[in-house]
Amino acid sequence: MKEDAMDILQQWADDYNKVAHPAVPLRSGGEAGGAQLRLRYRREDGQESILHAVAVNLDGHAVMLLKRFDGPMPETAVQAGLWASEKLGRRSG
Repeated sequence: MKEDAMDILQQWADDYNKVAHPAVPLRSGGEAGGAQLRLRYRREDGQESILHAVAVNLDGHAVMLLKRFDGPMPETAVQAGLWASEKLGRRSG
């Protein structure tokens, strides 16, 4: 069975949630075969935190860009998505 980065990230989040029993469980997301991964948690008060990772090619080198987004949902998810789209060349900055 071939696992991609999304599968590995989800397995890690599932294992963490099972062992730590956090008050706010971690969730993951990304694109199948894509260049984005997200680790996020949502609080009951409607706030969320997202650690967004994007794999890009900068000057011929593969790099991972990471940025944290915090705030009310769904605005925080929109901000993270726009940032990732810009880094992947799908939107201009």
